[in-house]
Amino acid sequence: FRSLGQLLGGFVAERVEEAVLGASPRLLRPPGALEELAFLGACTRCDRCLAACPQEALRRAPGCAGLAAGTPFVDPRAMPCFLCEALPCVGACPEGALRWPRLGELEGPRAVRMGTAVLHPGRCLAFPRGGDAALPCTSCHARCPYPGEALRLEEGRPVVDAARCTGCGLCAFACPVPEGAITVEPVGA
Repeated sequence: FRSLGQLLGGFVAERVEEAVLGASPRLLRPPGALEELAFLGACTRCDRCLAACPQEALRRAPGCAGLAAGTPFVDPRAMPCFLCEALPCVGACPEGALRWPRLGELEGPRAVRMGTAVLHPGRCLAFPRGGDAALPCTSCHARCPYPGEALRLEEGRPVVDAARCTGCGLCAFACPVPEGAITVEPVGA
């Protein structure tokens, strides 16, 4: 009976998680955010992280965001996360919804994994489009906090290393293409 109860409990928990996360949009969370379901439960929507962000990169999710309404997120095309050395948003969180990032031997800004930059070659100036030649654009590479690691150039074209990308959005913010040749997929999206 115990095994059956654990199996049924796990099944129900998975369905509840799917329902909760499926009802909310996938948002790019601040550095050090817990996994989404835990984050939604821990975040009190106190706005202290928003006030602590010196770049005003954190925004409050609108009411239409369902269970995520009022929680902090980053819109990289409007204002990316600048990966402040001290990550003041993390220190400002009284409930632990944001924690000091650690990833293996990395910690702090280098260990942040908010999401992953995704390149759209069909929109990127550095790739030939239609009959037009590629243009020498390296804006995303120049803005990356870890150029040559998270985002490198190969034959003058950007390449994202998903394992090293922090998801800060600086590359997306720097992209001169109106529709954005780089987007950031939040963790778990």
